[in-house]
Amino acid sequence: MTTYLNNPVFEVISSVSEALGQPAFVIGGFVRDLLLKRDHKQDIDIVVLGSGIDFTHAVAARLDGDIPVKFFKNFGTAMISYK
Repeated sequence: MTTYLNNPVFEVISSVSEALGQPAFVIGGFVRDLLLKRDHKQDIDIVVLGSGIDFTHAVAARLDGDIPVKFFKNFGTAMISYK
């Protein structure tokens, strides 16, 4: 199970969560597939206690490359594409 969580993006998410004082949790299909020992999908859903948009901007800033952030103000959500 920990093999799936070795992706460097989790380290960045954890670091941003701690720096901003915003707890963050992996949720959704990634967790389901992990628990059911299925091949996991490439998308990872994260819920943040606080501004998801600000959190995503902070994560994107710490990742390599110029990562654009797509955000949806009406829902208070954001996403990035990172491989």
